[in-house]
Amino acid sequence: MNTLPNKFYLFIAFLFGTFFAIAGNPALPEPNPSGRRKPPPPPGLPIDENIFILIIIALIFGIYVIYSHKLKTKTPI
Repeated sequence: MNTLPNKFYLFIAFLFGTFFAIAGNPALPEPNPSGRRKPPPPPGLPIDENIFILIIIALIFGIYVIYSHKLKTKTPI
């Protein structure tokens, strides 16, 4: 079985894909001539509203994991 046609088709597909990527998408709308759009409004609540509660929960969970971990090594006689 000759792989030359397969390589040729892959090369053509790669070439067309590259041309389409370079050419861009002509269906995109034109930019706003009056300048940039207004930025979106800020979110209603701050991101770090309950950060101290999360830190306390993380510390308690870490202490639980450390103290509940048991070493599974055999002790010599």
